[in-house]
Amino acid sequence: MAKVMVSLPDDLLGALDAEAARRNTTRSGLLRDYVREGLRHRGQERARRVQLAMSEVGHHGGDGVRDLKRQRPTA
Repeated sequence: MAKVMVSLPDDLLGALDAEAARRNTTRSGLLRDYVREGLRHRGQERARRVQLAMSEVGHHGGDGVRDLKRQRPTA
């Protein structure tokens, strides 16, 4: 397993530690959970946008791909 170094403001680190203690886990464990959930949510949101674009233009072309690219988050 790789190790990474992350910089967080003191107040955010305090909140992270408090939540980890509340859940009886570690900082690393909590961060892993948050990253997994964030990535899962992002994938679901991307799939929802594709479905929406396809329903608007149908399966026979249109500007769906262009519209999806325009709506894509930059980060």
